[in-house]
Amino acid sequence: MYRRSCRREVGSCFSDIGISQNFWTRAWFLALLSKGKTYGYELMKSISRVMPAAEVQSSSIAGNYYRILRALERDGLITSEWDTSGSGPARRIYSITEHGKEELNSIVKYIEQTGQFVKNFLSNITREEVK
Repeated sequence: MYRRSCRREVGSCFSDIGISQNFWTRAWFLALLSKGKTYGYELMKSISRVMPAAEVQSSSIAGNYYRILRALERDGLITSEWDTSGSGPARRIYSITEHGKEELNSIVKYIEQTGQFVKNFLSNITREEVK
């Protein structure tokens, strides 16, 4: 039986379909870093553009993003180093590793397969049938 597993009243819950928001955040971080090195804050701004529901609106969301970045680094998917070249405080700059590129490739394959499943599902049902 279908059961809502989140408390939001509007919008979908990623966990309802077996894909967590952390999965998408990790995938997007890897995808963005595959284009080149960048700072954590820039990654978060980019995430907000591609996942509007994940917009950084509070320090707890930003904290979660940094925890995800630390986990990606701990897993060997990304690396970071301190950039002290600017006039302000040092900032951490992130880059993807070869292992991270392999993981991103696996994620892309998974999303493609899932996309095909969703496409097949939607082609066999209409909104009118579920009203």
